[in-house]
Amino acid sequence: MIPLVTIAKVQQFKQVSNSINIAKFNETVLQAQMTELYPLLGEKLYFDLMNNIGNYTELLTGNTYTYQGITYTNVGLEAVIAHYWYAYHSFYGDQIDTAFGLREKLNNDVSKQVDTSMKKIMFELNCRYAYNLWLNVERYLVRTKNPLYICNTIQKNRNFRLSKIG
Repeated sequence: MIPLVTIAKVQQFKQVSNSINIAKFNETVLQAQMTELYPLLGEKLYFDLMNNIGNYTELLTGNTYTYQGITYTNVGLEAVIAHYWYAYHSFYGDQIDTAFGLREKLNNDVSKQVDTSMKKIMFELNCRYAYNLWLNVERYLVRTKNPLYICNTIQKNRNFRLSKIG
């Protein structure tokens, strides 16, 4: 799998340091993609996107489109991923795996660690914001009738039956 956003792309949406560890950044992007984006897009669309990124420029970067005579803006999946990434980064970003186990990165004397409760609040707010951005992208997928996106479709299970014993 490949990350669908870069640090530069995330910096278009969030204030992020240039000195982020690239391996940690990519790890967290992939985690956000699989945990948050994969269930939203569904298996077919997610893996087609991963295998054919060039076919999904408008879905990724956003665009304007007309539906029933009204022009709408699709914010794009990059905005969604950037905010989900920021949520994960704000909560888990200062943890580093070392030979001595998982450690929290220490700051120098003039700075102070962000409180865990504040990290949780930032995580929840950024996830909520990312999900609201996702709703915008979802409307784009539904209105443009993307054939790989199935929304609110309940598949009936025709093989499961309950019967009373006794």
